[in-house]
Amino acid sequence: MRTAIVTGAGAGIGRETARLLARTGYRVVVADIDASAAQAVADEITAAAGRAHSYRLDVANEAQWDACAEWVRGEFGPAQVLINNAGIMNTGGFAETSAAQWQRTIDVDLMSVIYGSRVFARQMIDAGMEGHIVNLSSAAAFFPAKYIPAYAAAKAAVLLASQALRVELRPKGIGVTAICPGAIRTDLIAHGERAGLDDDRQAAWRADAGRIQGLAFAGPDKVARVIERAIHRNTAVVPVNPEAWIGYGLFRLSPGLVRAVGSIGSFDLADRLLPGIQLLLNRIMK
Repeated sequence: MRTAIVTGAGAGIGRETARLLARTGYRVVVADIDASAAQAVADEITAAAGRAHSYRLDVANEAQWDACAEWVRGEFGPAQVLINNAGIMNTGGFAETSAAQWQRTIDVDLMSVIYGSRVFARQMIDAGMEGHIVNLSSAAAFFPAKYIPAYAAAKAAVLLASQALRVELRPKGIGVTAICPGAIRTDLIAHGERAGLDDDRQAAWRADAGRIQGLAFAGPDKVARVIERAIHRNTAVVPVNPEAWIGYGLFRLSPGLVRAVGSIGSFDLADRLLPGIQLLLNRIMK
Protein backbone atom coordinates (compact mmCIF):
# COMPACT_ATOMS: atom_id res chain seq x y z
CA MET A 1 0.00 0.00 0.00
CA ARG A 2 1.28 3.46 -0.93
CA THR A 3 1.77 5.96 1.89
CA ALA A 4 0.91 9.67 1.70
CA ILE A 5 1.70 12.33 4.29
CA VAL A 6 -0.64 15.33 4.42
CA THR A 7 0.24 18.31 6.61
CA GLY A 8 -2.35 20.64 8.05
CA ALA A 9 -4.73 17.71 7.64
CA GLY A 10 -6.84 18.47 10.69
CA ALA A 11 -9.13 20.81 8.73
CA GLY A 12 -9.86 22.46 5.39
CA ILE A 13 -7.89 21.50 2.30
CA GLY A 14 -5.66 19.09 4.22
CA ARG A 15 -8.62 17.21 5.67
CA GLU A 16 -10.35 16.85 2.31
CA THR A 17 -7.11 15.79 0.64
CA ALA A 18 -6.44 13.14 3.28
CA ARG A 19 -9.97 11.80 2.91
CA LEU A 20 -9.75 11.67 -0.88
CA LEU A 21 -6.35 9.97 -0.95
CA ALA A 22 -7.61 7.39 1.54
CA ARG A 23 -10.59 6.67 -0.71
CA THR A 24 -8.27 6.13 -3.66
CA GLY A 25 -6.23 3.52 -1.80
CA TYR A 26 -3.49 5.39 0.05
CA ARG A 27 -2.48 4.85 3.63
CA VAL A 28 -2.61 8.43 4.92
CA VAL A 29 -0.56 10.01 7.68
CA VAL A 30 -2.78 12.81 8.97
CA ALA A 31 -0.26 15.36 10.25
CA ASP A 32 -1.27 18.49 12.13
CA ILE A 33 -0.04 20.61 15.04
CA ASP A 34 -3.50 20.06 16.58
CA ALA A 35 -3.24 16.44 17.69
CA SER A 36 -6.93 16.08 18.50
CA ALA A 37 -7.97 17.43 15.09
CA ALA A 38 -5.56 15.04 13.37
CA GLN A 39 -6.91 12.10 15.36
CA ALA A 40 -10.50 13.06 14.52
CA VAL A 41 -9.73 13.04 10.79
CA ALA A 42 -7.85 9.74 11.07
CA ASP A 43 -10.80 8.22 12.94
CA GLU A 44 -13.17 9.49 10.28
CA ILE A 45 -11.10 7.85 7.55
CA THR A 46 -10.80 4.51 9.36
CA ALA A 47 -14.55 4.53 10.07
CA ALA A 48 -15.05 4.72 6.30
CA ALA A 49 -12.82 1.64 5.81
CA GLY A 50 -9.73 3.66 4.92
CA ARG A 51 -6.22 3.47 6.36
CA ALA A 52 -5.04 6.49 8.35
CA HIS A 53 -2.74 7.34 11.23
CA SER A 54 -2.58 10.66 13.05
CA TYR A 55 0.72 12.38 13.77
CA ARG A 56 1.32 15.62 15.68
CA LEU A 57 3.70 17.77 13.67
CA ASP A 58 4.80 21.38 14.06
CA VAL A 59 5.78 22.00 10.45
CA ALA A 60 7.96 24.99 11.41
CA ASN A 61 10.27 22.69 13.40
CA GLU A 62 12.95 20.96 11.32
CA ALA A 63 13.76 18.40 14.02
CA GLN A 64 10.12 17.31 14.13
CA TRP A 65 10.21 16.76 10.35
CA ASP A 66 13.26 14.51 10.75
CA ALA A 67 11.50 12.55 13.48
CA CYS A 68 8.35 12.26 11.36
CA ALA A 69 10.28 10.88 8.40
CA GLU A 70 12.01 8.32 10.59
CA TRP A 71 8.70 7.28 12.13
CA VAL A 72 7.04 6.90 8.72
CA ARG A 73 9.90 4.82 7.35
CA GLY A 74 9.98 2.64 10.45
CA GLU A 75 6.23 2.05 10.49
CA PHE A 76 5.37 1.79 6.78
CA GLY A 77 8.54 2.04 4.73
CA PRO A 78 9.45 5.01 2.51
CA ALA A 79 6.54 7.32 1.67
CA GLN A 80 5.48 7.75 -1.95
CA VAL A 81 3.60 11.06 -1.61
CA LEU A 82 4.02 14.22 0.46
CA ILE A 83 1.43 17.01 0.51
CA ASN A 84 2.84 20.20 2.05
CA ASN A 85 -0.46 21.90 2.84
CA ALA A 86 -0.08 23.48 6.31
CA GLY A 87 0.01 27.27 6.30
CA ILE A 88 -1.04 30.50 7.94
CA MET A 89 -2.19 33.84 6.52
CA ASN A 90 -1.41 36.98 8.45
CA THR A 91 -2.50 40.30 6.98
CA GLY A 92 -1.09 43.80 7.27
CA GLY A 93 1.06 46.25 5.37
CA PHE A 94 4.74 45.60 4.70
CA ALA A 95 5.99 48.12 7.28
CA GLU A 96 3.34 47.54 9.95
CA THR A 97 3.87 43.78 9.97
CA SER A 98 6.37 43.08 12.73
CA ALA A 99 9.60 41.18 12.16
CA ALA A 100 8.23 38.39 14.35
CA GLN A 101 5.09 38.13 12.20
CA TRP A 102 7.21 38.06 9.05
CA GLN A 103 9.39 35.35 10.52
CA ARG A 104 6.44 33.23 11.65
CA THR A 105 4.88 33.43 8.18
CA ILE A 106 8.14 32.42 6.51
CA ASP A 107 8.69 29.60 9.02
CA VAL A 108 5.24 28.07 8.52
CA ASP A 109 4.46 28.86 4.89
CA LEU A 110 7.92 28.48 3.32
CA MET A 111 10.42 26.74 5.58
CA SER A 112 7.97 23.94 6.37
CA VAL A 113 7.81 23.17 2.65
CA ILE A 114 11.59 23.14 2.46
CA TYR A 115 12.01 20.94 5.54
CA GLY A 116 9.39 18.44 4.42
CA SER A 117 10.45 18.32 0.79
CA ARG A 118 14.10 17.79 1.68
CA VAL A 119 13.61 14.97 4.14
CA PHE A 120 11.00 13.04 2.16
CA ALA A 121 12.70 13.60 -1.20
CA ARG A 122 15.83 12.09 0.34
CA GLN A 123 13.75 9.17 1.58
CA MET A 124 12.40 8.56 -1.92
CA ILE A 125 15.84 8.91 -3.51
CA ASP A 126 17.50 6.54 -1.04
CA ALA A 127 14.79 3.96 -1.70
CA GLY A 128 15.18 4.34 -5.49
CA MET A 129 11.44 4.78 -5.82
CA GLU A 130 9.16 7.01 -7.81
CA GLY A 131 7.10 9.48 -5.82
CA HIS A 132 5.44 12.86 -5.80
CA ILE A 133 5.62 16.03 -3.72
CA VAL A 134 2.78 18.56 -3.80
CA ASN A 135 3.39 22.01 -2.35
CA LEU A 136 0.52 24.39 -1.64
CA SER A 137 1.42 27.81 -2.99
CA SER A 138 -1.34 30.35 -3.69
CA ALA A 139 -2.73 32.71 -6.27
CA ALA A 140 -1.20 35.34 -3.96
CA ALA A 141 2.18 34.22 -5.34
CA PHE A 142 1.50 36.22 -8.49
CA PHE A 143 -0.62 38.97 -6.96
CA PRO A 144 1.45 41.63 -5.12
CA ALA A 145 -1.36 43.02 -2.97
CA LYS A 146 -0.29 45.50 -0.32
CA TYR A 147 -2.29 43.88 2.48
CA ILE A 148 -0.68 40.41 2.38
CA PRO A 149 3.03 41.00 1.57
CA ALA A 150 4.41 38.38 3.97
CA TYR A 151 1.98 35.69 2.84
CA ALA A 152 2.46 36.52 -0.86
CA ALA A 153 6.25 36.57 -0.54
CA ALA A 154 6.30 33.19 1.19
CA LYS A 155 3.94 31.62 -1.35
CA ALA A 156 5.90 33.08 -4.29
CA ALA A 157 9.02 31.46 -2.83
CA VAL A 158 7.15 28.16 -2.52
CA LEU A 159 6.19 28.40 -6.20
CA LEU A 160 9.76 28.96 -7.38
CA ALA A 161 11.25 26.45 -4.94
CA SER A 162 8.83 23.84 -6.26
CA GLN A 163 9.98 24.51 -9.82
CA ALA A 164 13.64 24.19 -8.84
CA LEU A 165 12.91 20.95 -6.99
CA ARG A 166 10.94 19.61 -9.94
CA VAL A 167 13.91 20.16 -12.26
CA GLU A 168 16.25 18.43 -9.82
CA LEU A 169 14.06 15.42 -9.06
CA ARG A 170 12.69 14.72 -12.54
CA PRO A 171 15.60 12.42 -13.55
CA LYS A 172 14.94 10.39 -10.42
CA GLY A 173 11.28 9.77 -11.28
CA ILE A 174 9.95 12.05 -8.54
CA GLY A 175 7.34 14.62 -9.54
CA VAL A 176 6.78 18.00 -7.92
CA THR A 177 3.66 20.14 -8.23
CA ALA A 178 2.81 23.64 -6.99
CA ILE A 179 -0.90 24.16 -6.38
CA CYS A 180 -2.08 27.81 -6.43
CA PRO A 181 -5.62 28.15 -5.07
CA GLY A 182 -7.64 31.33 -5.30
CA ALA A 183 -10.45 32.07 -2.84
CA ILE A 184 -11.43 28.88 -1.02
CA ARG A 185 -13.92 28.31 1.82
CA THR A 186 -11.50 27.64 4.67
CA ASP A 187 -10.64 29.17 8.05
CA LEU A 188 -7.30 30.55 6.83
CA ILE A 189 -8.13 34.22 7.50
CA ALA A 190 -10.09 33.46 10.65
CA HIS A 191 -7.02 31.78 12.16
CA GLY A 192 -4.61 34.52 11.11
CA GLU A 193 -3.66 37.89 12.54
CA ARG A 194 -4.03 41.41 11.22
CA ALA A 195 -1.07 43.59 12.09
CA GLY A 196 -1.67 46.68 14.21
CA LEU A 197 -4.83 45.60 16.02
CA ASP A 198 -5.39 45.03 19.73
CA ASP A 199 -6.90 41.74 20.94
CA ASP A 200 -10.53 42.88 20.85
CA ARG A 201 -10.30 44.38 17.36
CA GLN A 202 -8.29 41.33 16.26
CA ALA A 203 -11.10 38.99 17.26
CA ALA A 204 -13.70 41.12 15.48
CA TRP A 205 -11.58 41.26 12.31
CA ARG A 206 -11.10 37.51 12.31
CA ALA A 207 -14.79 36.88 12.72
CA ASP A 208 -15.87 39.30 9.98
CA ALA A 209 -13.15 38.41 7.49
CA GLY A 210 -13.60 34.71 8.19
CA ARG A 211 -17.33 34.91 7.46
CA ILE A 212 -16.60 36.65 4.16
CA GLN A 213 -14.06 33.98 3.18
CA GLY A 214 -16.73 31.44 3.99
CA LEU A 215 -18.75 32.80 1.06
CA ALA A 216 -16.08 31.75 -1.46
CA PHE A 217 -17.58 29.73 -4.31
CA ALA A 218 -15.11 26.82 -4.15
CA GLY A 219 -14.70 24.51 -1.19
CA PRO A 220 -11.58 22.65 -0.02
CA ASP A 221 -12.83 19.48 -1.70
CA LYS A 222 -12.18 21.13 -5.08
CA VAL A 223 -8.54 21.71 -4.21
CA ALA A 224 -8.27 18.11 -2.98
CA ARG A 225 -9.47 16.85 -6.36
CA VAL A 226 -6.94 19.07 -8.13
CA ILE A 227 -4.16 17.71 -5.92
CA GLU A 228 -5.14 14.10 -6.62
CA ARG A 229 -5.18 14.73 -10.40
CA ALA A 230 -1.85 16.55 -10.25
CA ILE A 231 -0.22 13.51 -8.65
CA HIS A 232 -1.40 11.28 -11.49
CA ARG A 233 -0.63 13.75 -14.28
CA ASN A 234 2.59 15.11 -12.75
CA THR A 235 1.54 18.69 -13.51
CA ALA A 236 4.06 21.45 -12.70
CA VAL A 237 1.83 24.40 -11.70
CA VAL A 238 -1.93 24.28 -11.19
CA PRO A 239 -3.95 27.41 -10.37
CA VAL A 240 -7.33 26.64 -8.81
CA ASN A 241 -10.41 28.75 -9.62
CA PRO A 242 -10.94 31.25 -12.45
CA GLU A 243 -9.45 34.17 -10.50
CA ALA A 244 -6.26 32.18 -9.95
CA TRP A 245 -5.95 31.26 -13.64
CA ILE A 246 -6.61 34.87 -14.67
CA GLY A 247 -4.03 36.15 -12.20
CA TYR A 248 -1.49 33.57 -13.35
CA GLY A 249 -1.96 34.54 -16.99
CA LEU A 250 -1.91 38.29 -16.35
CA PHE A 251 1.23 38.08 -14.23
CA ARG A 252 3.02 36.31 -17.07
CA LEU A 253 1.76 38.76 -19.70
CA SER A 254 1.74 42.09 -17.85
CA PRO A 255 3.24 42.25 -14.34
CA GLY A 256 2.70 46.00 -14.31
CA LEU A 257 -1.04 45.59 -14.75
CA VAL A 258 -1.17 43.10 -11.89
CA ARG A 259 0.72 45.53 -9.66
CA ALA A 260 -1.75 48.27 -10.59
CA VAL A 261 -4.69 46.05 -9.65
CA GLY A 262 -2.96 45.03 -6.41
CA SER A 263 -2.55 48.67 -5.42
CA ILE A 264 -6.33 49.26 -5.41
CA GLY A 265 -7.20 47.22 -2.35
CA SER A 266 -6.42 48.44 1.15
CA PHE A 267 -7.48 47.92 4.75
CA ASP A 268 -9.13 51.35 4.74
CA LEU A 269 -11.32 50.18 1.87
CA ALA A 270 -11.98 46.86 3.60
CA ASP A 271 -12.94 48.60 6.83
CA ARG A 272 -15.41 50.78 4.93
CA LEU A 273 -16.94 47.85 3.09
CA LEU A 274 -17.11 45.33 5.96
CA PRO A 275 -20.11 46.87 7.77
CA GLY A 276 -22.20 46.77 4.58
CA ILE A 277 -21.09 43.24 3.81
CA GLN A 278 -21.78 42.23 7.41
CA LEU A 279 -25.31 43.64 7.15
CA LEU A 280 -25.89 41.68 3.96
CA LEU A 281 -24.57 38.51 5.56
CA ASN A 282 -26.86 38.95 8.54
CA ARG A 283 -29.87 39.22 6.21
CA ILE A 284 -28.79 36.19 4.20
CA MET A 285 -28.19 34.11 7.34
CA LYS A 286 -31.62 34.84 8.82
